[in-house]
Amino acid sequence: MLAAAMPLTALSAAADSGSLSVSDLEFHRSGGKLHLSAQLVLDSVKLDSNHQILVTPVVSAPGVESVALPTVLVNGRNMHYSYERGTLPRDLFSRYDIVSEVMRRNGKPQRVSYSASVPMQKWMYAKDARIELLYDTCGCGRAAGKGVGVPVDLNLNPVPQMRVTYITPEVTELPVAVHEGKARVQFEVDRTELHPQPYVCRNGQRIDNRAQLAVIEDSIRYATEDPNVEIARIDICGYASPESPYVHNDFLATNRSRALAEYIGERFRLPSEKCTYSSVPENWQEFRQQVVDAKDITDRQRADLLELIDAPAYGAADYDAKERMLKTDKRFADLYRKVILPKWFPQLRATKFAISTRLKPASDEKLAEIIKKTPEKMSLNQMFRVARLYPEGSEDFNRTIDTALRYYPDSPVANLNAAVTAIKNGDYDRAAVLLEKAGDSPEAQNARGVVATHNADFDKAIEYFEKAGALPEAAKNRNLLD
Repeated sequence: MLAAAMPLTALSAAADSGSLSVSDLEFHRSGGKLHLSAQLVLDSVKLDSNHQILVTPVVSAPGVESVALPTVLVNGRNMHYSYERGTLPRDLFSRYDIVSEVMRRNGKPQRVSYSASVPMQKWMYAKDARIELLYDTCGCGRAAGKGVGVPVDLNLNPVPQMRVTYITPEVTELPVAVHEGKARVQFEVDRTELHPQPYVCRNGQRIDNRAQLAVIEDSIRYATEDPNVEIARIDICGYASPESPYVHNDFLATNRSRALAEYIGERFRLPSEKCTYSSVPENWQEFRQQVVDAKDITDRQRADLLELIDAPAYGAADYDAKERMLKTDKRFADLYRKVILPKWFPQLRATKFAISTRLKPASDEKLAEIIKKTPEKMSLNQMFRVARLYPEGSEDFNRTIDTALRYYPDSPVANLNAAVTAIKNGDYDRAAVLLEKAGDSPEAQNARGVVATHNADFDKAIEYFEKAGALPEAAKNRNLLD
């Protein structure tokens, strides 16, 4: 049962013959009805014998609905006797449902007890639903009456007393930013040792890797120029061209990638698990792209090469067979000797690298500064920790919750927390939308129950509260509906 009881001595309006006031106004909901009781205080009212006052309580929600309760008729002396004899105009009774009549005894204290009920309707739970007393001195009907005093809000909906709760996001891996690049680090023929300084090979070839290693090192420095980030991982992948036996290429590509990864790890003092390596023994994918882009071959040559490249290969022997065809098939041999081997294949011997960075461990206060500049580097848990630095409902708290939703729009927890904030701010429409993506946690079901309560869908609200299980807030909210 919901009830309100209050003295409303200020609930009065002046009439030509004095003023009427109301006290001890009480209303409550039970048994599917709204029950109202009050005392009409006539002490200051002075009625001429031929005058009357009709007082009608009206329950309304502006712009929605209204319903009138039975009317009290206060008559002057002559009008009272006319009422008793039944000689008052009949249309008066068609305009009003008169529940009681009293004759005003001028100059004497006088009160009229009032009690009536009206069936509850859904709109009566609206936040702007109210009770107003209409004061009619001519019997012309409610439309011509005047309001007596300030309307009193019903406030029957228990949603303001209901509780919703946030969820602390789980601690997860921090987001990583990936910086990718490509370098052409050279190795001596059939060798896997990395030479970071200029080196003359056994065959007289001069290798100078300084510029290409600088490409990788500069990329690492650029990726870590933010003092708040650290290297999470560097992935090195070496590519070899489709020449020589596949198994041998696999050995060379793998060990050359390892040599480069070890060099980078030592150069930047990274543990081995943070500098990984892999390889592609024969770079057929980029070879295919070279064929597609080539401008100095015929359409027939292009078609034949693509047919060879796209032929299924299930192991090393299949790849070796493709290489033999490139060398020996009359369609390819000349092109292989003059263009593919000397010009295209060297471009396929490359190293791709991916530098992953993430935030360094930081205090909540430090995270509060980071979120202003680079929130994309933060986890959802970190953002919520920042929100907790501020009072709930404050501008900073709400802004942080909104930031978390912006960067984690598909997270049920981010949507639930934003919905809770919307409920606390009275924005139930936004909360309903956010709860569509908030998952089925007890906290989300409880929040749905609160929104349903706001919409006066109490059966649905009870269903949601029960789905919330043993959540204490849901149990308390459920009890409010009882």
